[in-house]
Amino acid sequence: MSRAWQQGLIEALQQRQILDPPAVERVRDEHAAPWYMALLSGLAAWLAALLLLGSSLITIIDDSAPASAISGGLLLALAIWLLRRPGVFAAQLGLALSLVGQGLLVFALVQLEPWAAAGQRLPALGALLVAAGMLLPPAHGAHRLVCALIAMFSLAVLIGANALLSLYGLLLAALGICLWLQRSGWAGKRAALYRAIAGAATVMALVLAILGHGRWGDLLGLLLNDRTVQLLTWLYPVGAGLLLLATVSWLVRGEKPAFRLGCAAAVVIVVALCAQAPGLLVGAALWLAVFQASDRFWCVLVGIGTTLYLGDLYYSLHITLLHKSMLLVATGLVLLLLRWLLLRQWGGRYEG
Repeated sequence: MSRAWQQGLIEALQQRQILDPPAVERVRDEHAAPWYMALLSGLAAWLAALLLLGSSLITIIDDSAPASAISGGLLLALAIWLLRRPGVFAAQLGLALSLVGQGLLVFALVQLEPWAAAGQRLPALGALLVAAGMLLPPAHGAHRLVCALIAMFSLAVLIGANALLSLYGLLLAALGICLWLQRSGWAGKRAALYRAIAGAATVMALVLAILGHGRWGDLLGLLLNDRTVQLLTWLYPVGAGLLLLATVSWLVRGEKPAFRLGCAAAVVIVVALCAQAPGLLVGAALWLAVFQASDRFWCVLVGIGTTLYLGDLYYSLHITLLHKSMLLVATGLVLLLLRWLLLRQWGGRYEG
């Protein structure tokens, strides 16, 4: 937050008598450390973690599942204690110890001989449970985001490379959109938890938009006849389109009926044009939700993810290059028309 925004927020809280003069003085006295100091502290913490763990754990574990489990549990307990301490060094050291502790617990499951036949499913289940548990203790945002990503990735491993992976991606996108649209209600102790889950769901939804759609079509082609495959392959694009339509409908719910109808018609046209590129629909819905939440970092990240999807789409072989170009040009024209309608609706006062 910039100094100007911070000063404006402090004055607004003072006018509403939320902050008393002593609290205002404490807020103004708190200055964030320079970025280079935070970077050096973080590097020092990771280096300290590598030296400590490298010199001790290798000799302690010795290919023993109980030793790995005990070491992992102790590291997680130490990480929870460090994550509650102030300072960049303690936060980064706690993050490093937490990741190593989770890895040791999963490694202990891999070493269990009776469960070797389960393959990767048992370690994935263990990683899911441990990461979900580490989401709950108070910690900084980076630790919770990493734990949420580990939990969601582990669930994707449990699902496997099949058609359900696409539906899982849509569910994660819906979860992320719902949380971002409720950004104004992220108050209290659970705000950091909501933000971590929303961010992780956004990242995984963008990744699965690239990976999941191809898996959906491949598996259906193996299991079903051609006519049924042609029908079911539309489920993923339809789901992505409904996601975008629901997001836009929620954003314009307070406008006039004619305007809402026009927006719905524009979305339907975009959905029809992007039926062969449903990842664009998922990216658009996520970007609208993140933009509504006024989060600049995630707006940029979703834009980068959508751009990567376009790069993957360019080299895909399910439609011709001419078809791709025509669809993208038509989609761009529809978006420009939608922009013109929005500026006309609000009198152009937000332009520039």
